[in-house]
Amino acid sequence: MIDLNEEDDPLDNLEDLFEDLSVDQPTGVQLYKMYGIFLRDFIYNPIHINSIEVKVNINKSKNPLCKGKMLTFEHIITRDNKYKGKRDFDHQRANKLHWIKKIVMNANDVRIKYFNRLNHKGLKQHFYWYEEKGFIVIVRELEKDLLLITAFCVDEMNKSQYKKYYNTYRK
Repeated sequence: MIDLNEEDDPLDNLEDLFEDLSVDQPTGVQLYKMYGIFLRDFIYNPIHINSIEVKVNINKSKNPLCKGKMLTFEHIITRDNKYKGKRDFDHQRANKLHWIKKIVMNANDVRIKYFNRLNHKGLKQHFYWYEEKGFIVIVRELEKDLLLITAFCVDEMNKSQYKKYYNTYRK
């Protein structure tokens, strides 16, 4: 086990990106900064898991907030609204966009609960859950590729579900 002091611990210093991020939508400056972080972390300096590059869906979003930006970015800063049938801005997700790469890159840290399971289509998904911070990252296997699907704050209602998945995986 590596002994890191606080300044060198990338997981210990995770905080929200903005103190003043609105629940309705980001300002233009905030959206620009978020997309810049997304490009930096996933396009210009992509994550690798077991020497396999984690790709993102580069198709263009049609969501008014993310129009013209990559679909994975939309999934990272928005949440499915089942009542409206569209995705709405999720300030909690968006404010933690910069956590995703740090969590995946530190998956061997004891604070990250890793598990994998098949989704409803039979595709293997990898989960990186920072339970203490209530945040999870999902990466899907697609033949020889890995695809970043999404990342979000785990609601209190769903916490027991992820605990069950994690405990089943560890058995």
